[in-house]
Amino acid sequence: MRLQLMLGRVTAWLRRKGWIRQRGDRYDSFAALASEQPNGAFSIETADRGSTITIMANHGGKIEPGTSSLAKRIAGDTFNYYSFSGQKTRHNWDLHITSTAFDEPVALSLASRSAVVVTLHGCMGRGAIAYTGGDNVELRQQLEAGLKRAGVKSRPHPIFHGCGNHNICNWGQQGGLQLELTPRLRLWPFAWRKRRVLVDRVRKVLGDSDNLDG
Repeated sequence: MRLQLMLGRVTAWLRRKGWIRQRGDRYDSFAALASEQPNGAFSIETADRGSTITIMANHGGKIEPGTSSLAKRIAGDTFNYYSFSGQKTRHNWDLHITSTAFDEPVALSLASRSAVVVTLHGCMGRGAIAYTGGDNVELRQQLEAGLKRAGVKSRPHPIFHGCGNHNICNWGQQGGLQLELTPRLRLWPFAWRKRRVLVDRVRKVLGDSDNLDG
């Protein structure tokens, strides 16, 4: 009972901060968002390294905290990198555009030139879990197996499947990979080893794949 009360208070605090999902999205396009939000509400960081693989945090910064830094670590100096980051003091969830409607021009251009796009998201859930989704089933299965062998729980997300060509993770020529990461995996200080495993395993799966030539 005490634990439920504590979780309720934490959830309410996260909602006030705009760090977890509210009722739907405020905007259904980047143009609508950009026309209303003040300067400095968000930032876009990108690195086009000419790779056939792009790593994205399209709900980065304070929208789904922890995803931008992990995407940047996975990209390293090898893969293309993109982050749309919320920078507001609060109510960053207002900047959330669902992945099937995310149409920021730089992101679309980078994704459409890629063989595979990997998107990182934050989701709610107990434990340190890396949920998978996206149309590239082979990559999903390889990553799940690799993470499990290394002691990180991974399985398909029961709701956010990340499937279909409207989802930006599938704009690459060979389908994509969508990762939904729980707070305990992406934010908990003592989960740093599991985050390192996640970064290493994603990079290994992408590096070992033989069919990512575009």
